[in-house]
Amino acid sequence: MLYMGVDLKTTTRQRSSLAVVDSDSRIVFMGTFSEDRELLEFIGEYRPQLIAIGSPLTLPTGLCCLEATCQCQMEYPENKGRQAELDLARMGISCFFTNKKSIVTQLVYRAVALNQLLTDMGQQIIEVYPHASKLLLFGDKLPPKRNAKECLGFLKDRLPNLVNGLDEYIVGLDSGSCESLINAHIALLHASGETDVVGSDSEGLIALPRLLRI
Repeated sequence: MLYMGVDLKTTTRQRSSLAVVDSDSRIVFMGTFSEDRELLEFIGEYRPQLIAIGSPLTLPTGLCCLEATCQCQMEYPENKGRQAELDLARMGISCFFTNKKSIVTQLVYRAVALNQLLTDMGQQIIEVYPHASKLLLFGDKLPPKRNAKECLGFLKDRLPNLVNGLDEYIVGLDSGSCESLINAHIALLHASGETDVVGSDSEGLIALPRLLRI
């Protein structure tokens, strides 16, 4: 069985990252893509049992879009975002809320459309949140994201404890490829029953690693 993790960028002008691991959490493939059709080609080649995407895949109940000019309204307007995001906030994990004031609107649109496309194709998809995954996997010593160099070095030191066979890849890893590897690992954990989920069936679930592991 193979498991795919995707670090999706906002636009096709940026290269998104993907990683594929097997049931032993051994790296099978790492790559990048711009257009969604390229991702579909990789999915067709590797046929993953489960795909973990690190972006919001659903809108809050009641919203058809995130446009301020649209009349659609959240079912629970007192909430800042989806139930999954509220659950993360209660856990002390910072996140962007999916609402009409979101600063990642275009990423949400791309991810929601991709989720619908892949689901219609019969693919099994889960939403993951790389920042939460890193906190739960590696503890609260994770460097601030604004310190990109330190954060990348931190991940490179720890990823070989999660994913096997990274020796030939480790030098060339960037933040996107690191997150795609983490997402692929969470897909494997989820398929193995080793995750917890936050959120709701109606608004979408986010899979989180169950325990601190290293």
